Amino acid sequence: MKMILLAPTIVILLLCSSSTPAQLDNTNREPQDVQKSLTETEAWRRRLWFSATLATSFDTNINHDPQGVTSYGLVPSLGVHFQNSVEKPSFEIEYEIAAHSYTNSTEWDRVSQHLVMSYRRHLFGAWSTRTESEITFKGSSEDRELNNQYVLGQQLEYRLNENNRLQFAGAYRVKRDPVDSGSNAIDPYFGIRFIRKLAGDKRLALSYRYDKNRTWDPKNRYIRWAYEAEFTTPIVDRRTRLSFDLTYKPRLYGRTVRVDGGRVPRRDGRWIFETQFERVLRSDLRMVFVYRFERRDSNDPEKDFQSNQAGLALTYRW
Repeated sequence: MKMILLAPTIVILLLCSSSTPAQLDNTNREPQDVQKSLTETEAWRRRLWFSATLATSFDTNINHDPQGVTSYGLVPSLGVHFQNSVEKPSFEIEYEIAAHSYTNSTEWDRVSQHLVMSYRRHLFGAWSTRTESEITFKGSSEDRELNNQYVLGQQLEYRLNENNRLQFAGAYRVKRDPVDSGSNAIDPYFGIRFIRKLAGDKRLALSYRYDKNRTWDPKNRYIRWAYEAEFTTPIVDRRTRLSFDLTYKPRLYGRTVRVDGGRVPRRDGRWIFETQFERVLRSDLRMVFVYRFERRDSNDPEKDFQSNQAGLALTYRW
């Protein structure tokens, strides 16, 4: 009788003993699966993220005219970004919407939208290409544009060596002004840019660009050249960066102005100096301080202006 009762007990113990390694094995595998899932989630977060920015600004001449109206501004914005790879993405898309509000002027109060998509591809050897399309409605969070723009651009890059790159770029740009149809324009441009990586994670960039703005109204047509030099360097560590940017933009208009009793084509020369201090406060929080000086000289005295602009922006990313 004892043997009859003992036999089923032995069988049950054997079954339990045979299943125990499987259960232990499953138990051991579960953390790996959870860890794998967490890794995939983290990778996805590094490919898709959202951001919120609160920017403030102070401008001594918001309207860019000889009178010089001082204004304070507040620009909150929301954005989303996606890229198909963490390390070397070939496709990226980004959308941003921002609300602009300024004192002493209602002209620049608006809601702007900005959408940009880009596709990168390695061609052969040291050559690579990048195609970019951009759509803006009333500018973006970083400028003061009131028109809508549609841009399709192409960039060709040649890597001279490990530290030097040469970029050739061109774009077809269409501008549409919802208020003044005479400012509607086709404004294609092309340019060249040299980028050099220096010791200590510093960078120097020199660029040239030419564009021809063909508006519906002949008086707004012009040819513009842009010469730019940019230097970026880390401070203390890689979490803090400081950059300096100097740009000169001469412009020749199709219209004429009266100078010394005669009429001559209008000519402008615009100098822009900008410095930017950027600090990564946390992995998900960034602070940027910007100062910008801008001056335009023209043979039309009514178009001369000078402005100083300073701003602080905090960006949270999740």
